[in-house]
Amino acid sequence: MTRPKAVRRPPGEPGDLWEVAVALPIFHTLTYRLPEDLKEKARVGSPVRVPAKRRVVTGYLLGPARETPEVAIRSIQEVLDPLPRFGPELVPLFRWLADYYQYPLGEALDHLIPGSAASSGPRTEAWAAWQPQPEGATPPRRLSAKAQSIIAYLQENGPTSLQDLNRIFPRCSPILKRLEARSLVALEHRAAWRDPLANQPPAPEEAPLKLSPDQEEARAAIVEGIRSRAFSPFLLHGVTASGKTEVYLAAAQATLDQERQVLVLLPEIALTHPVALAFRRRFGSRVALLHSGISPAARLDQWRRIILGQVDIAVGARSAVFAPLPRLGLLVVDEEHDPAYKQEGGLLYQARDVALYRGKMAAAAVVLVSATPAVATFFRAREGKYRYLNLSRRVTPQALPDIHLISLREHRGGRGLAVISPPLATALKETLAQGEQALLFLNRRGYATVLFCLFCGHVCQCWQCSVALTYHQTRDLLTCHYCGYAEPLPERCPQCQSTAIKRYGLGTERVEAEIRKLFPQARVARLDRDTAPHSGRALQVLEEFAQGRHDILVGTQMITKGHHFPRVTLVGVIAGDQHLFFPEYHAGERTYQLLSQVAGRSGRGESPGKVLIQTYHPDHYVFQAVKSQDYQGFVEQELEARRQSGYPPFTRLALARFSGTPEDAVARAATNLTAALKKALAREKNLAPLIRVLGPAPPGLARLQGRFRWQLLLKSYGRPPLVQVLKLLRQLWTPPPKSQIDLTLDIDPMSLY
Repeated sequence: MTRPKAVRRPPGEPGDLWEVAVALPIFHTLTYRLPEDLKEKARVGSPVRVPAKRRVVTGYLLGPARETPEVAIRSIQEVLDPLPRFGPELVPLFRWLADYYQYPLGEALDHLIPGSAASSGPRTEAWAAWQPQPEGATPPRRLSAKAQSIIAYLQENGPTSLQDLNRIFPRCSPILKRLEARSLVALEHRAAWRDPLANQPPAPEEAPLKLSPDQEEARAAIVEGIRSRAFSPFLLHGVTASGKTEVYLAAAQATLDQERQVLVLLPEIALTHPVALAFRRRFGSRVALLHSGISPAARLDQWRRIILGQVDIAVGARSAVFAPLPRLGLLVVDEEHDPAYKQEGGLLYQARDVALYRGKMAAAAVVLVSATPAVATFFRAREGKYRYLNLSRRVTPQALPDIHLISLREHRGGRGLAVISPPLATALKETLAQGEQALLFLNRRGYATVLFCLFCGHVCQCWQCSVALTYHQTRDLLTCHYCGYAEPLPERCPQCQSTAIKRYGLGTERVEAEIRKLFPQARVARLDRDTAPHSGRALQVLEEFAQGRHDILVGTQMITKGHHFPRVTLVGVIAGDQHLFFPEYHAGERTYQLLSQVAGRSGRGESPGKVLIQTYHPDHYVFQAVKSQDYQGFVEQELEARRQSGYPPFTRLALARFSGTPEDAVARAATNLTAALKKALAREKNLAPLIRVLGPAPPGLARLQGRFRWQLLLKSYGRPPLVQVLKLLRQLWTPPPKSQIDLTLDIDPMSLY
């Protein structure tokens, strides 16, 4: 859809023309006329239904039109909800988002706003309230005993929902209607908000803890930034169990004292519930929880509570960064280094970066929190772009745990890879004997990662993705972790019919089986996407472990961060090398962060902690830095390697991904667009020296969900040149006729694989 010519509207012209972001793959907004009968309902952020060519689509009102197109202007057909989904303060953020991430604004809003534009209004429920009689009125006569009991209850307890009254006084609805007819009771309908924290056990309001000197210094700095009412970015870098959460809880109180609002982001859904409960214990019910694990209706209810001003604090995962809080004073991004803040489908935004831009717009304090900050974040803090706050000591009784490296070259298994080395087995035995708990970490699901034939070498692969199928023993299936395809375990090799089929590699299911074999009396649990496919089950497993109902917890990265288990004194890492040699420029950083985070779960109570890391490369600088807990030394080596190879934070990256079928058509489209881009860049003498074009080439995952993939990597020395070259790339791209080839632009990609 091409953009029509437009003229700038003179100021003061009547506001009957509105700018609408429609849910279509177009990079501009459209202008519509607002009929007289809809003007009372229309607000910035209202979902609307509008005509577009020969169909009707949904969209959102962004405000009075800034331009008048030189075409016939059509009318808005319907305002779908009298309650807007966002306010005027968020419109500039959404414009920036669409521009920076090169994504159609209307489609972006369609992804980001809970529910859909056409979602129905909030659910309501009936309530009853006692209606006082006028002075001098004749007392009611001939009331049944049950009616008198209901009136007495309402007088004592105030307005009550009919659902609760029916529980106390079964089948009381007819009586209430008769009491309403006699003006003794008033019946009304109120909004019934679905609360994802409603089933959590109630807890008394919690008084703030006394802060340590380091915590108080960090709190005072953040509060100063909040009170300045100017954009104030901070990096709160604290070792595990240093009380970082308590610092931002205290800063939240100062924000509320300023009559401003708080937004807290966490990378994992399982982490949002305990943090939201901590805020409720401290600040009461004006706390909303937002994440994709709750039902769309409940999420939209929380969103509406925020719009109506019933919420001062929002806690949530990645998408909560767009919560419509109009008076933001504090944004917290906990575990800011976590790759989960990067959206992987649709609009590929990085929530941490969006939070920083939103904080800048709101003149708020933004606190990036981590025990292992992203290398780029630490670099910017060192360059003075963020104020650096350091918590170098734990607030728990014990110091940081002792970390030991186990060389698997010296402790190989009898027939292949060792799952549990002798030193780790001994440490587990001692931990169990002392009545303490242990965590075992392996960031891979399943039992065996590869199945292959010893005779012909055939590997069982997914027919839709270029990956080996993982064997899951519990279900006795081979499964693809990318597309979900599953097939039975073959008795013979599909190629040569040999029965010599070998299982290779290991996952959490295999580790759990080995532990149960070694320690049959131990209570063992496993936490991964197989045992906990939804957040509710994950929370249940973590709660059971915290209550001491399991001795050993085997898990993936779901167990590595944010959890406080005082009885855990041993952490074992099964395969420390797993991520180290992955073909990504930040593989070393990811390994350091995962190992340091999981190590931080040990020794948080009365007893000292110990960490054992199994590795084939104990002399590698990453493992040495983890062992000595030397974050600064690790960062120096990592930054030097990136400076030499030209990777962030010294450059900006964008990935152009081509996907489709057949493979040769995808390769041809990628090659042709790259050639056109290089030719266009050659004419841009000022832009060309600031851009490097690498590729095109197929990535490591060359086929995904039945679609072949090629990609083009763009390196830029600065953001403006990158934006310029991406717009040039979009202008040059035309999908080949009758093809099914898509082009996706990933700005600041987390994965090049």
